[in-house]
Amino acid sequence: MAVFVLSFLSPETDCPYHEMRFEAEAEKVALLMGMERGFDLDHVYFRLDRSDLLQLASACAIALPDTVDEAELRRPHSIESVPYLVHTGYELPLMLEGRKPFAFFCGDGENAWFDDLQRTFAPHVASGRIQRDVLELTQMCPTTSGGQRELRTIYVAYALNGEEWRFDRFRQARLELFHEWRPWTEADEREEGLLLGYSEEQCDWWIVNRFRKRHAR
Repeated sequence: MAVFVLSFLSPETDCPYHEMRFEAEAEKVALLMGMERGFDLDHVYFRLDRSDLLQLASACAIALPDTVDEAELRRPHSIESVPYLVHTGYELPLMLEGRKPFAFFCGDGENAWFDDLQRTFAPHVASGRIQRDVLELTQMCPTTSGGQRELRTIYVAYALNGEEWRFDRFRQARLELFHEWRPWTEADEREEGLLLGYSEEQCDWWIVNRFRKRHAR
């Protein structure tokens, strides 16, 4: 049996507002999600509508809230062992509560999830509650056929009112890495964590327990 996490999504923020865990046979869940036998579910997320949820609940004998229309299904992630609140997946509600000053997302402009994510922020940007900034970087990269193609990277950043200075610092850091390529350092990791609103103590823990161990492999 494998453990799964079912996150029920808020229609306002598209972020989880309630989660439950349940056990089920991984192969059964994979087949329900339309995956082939033997498919690795550890790093896959499934977006479920009400029909999908009812099918999952029936097959795995789990009880659902009556009001839930959409949810996300995944396996537990190692980041959940971090001893403080990690902002990932909760950026908008944390900003609306004033608990997070800054967030950014990266895409190439061709992903539906990237557009959907921006739509959840759009009403709050329009009302002036949250500020938005966009940084677009392009470069020509060689292809396997010997030619070149344009690689486009778009950063969309959001900040609370009064925290707009974070836009400039974020732009400065990304442009420095883009124009003068160098490896990502421990100092970069710490500065980004502070920029995103994590405390010095939280950044200390992350550097020791996640960043250094990851780069020591």
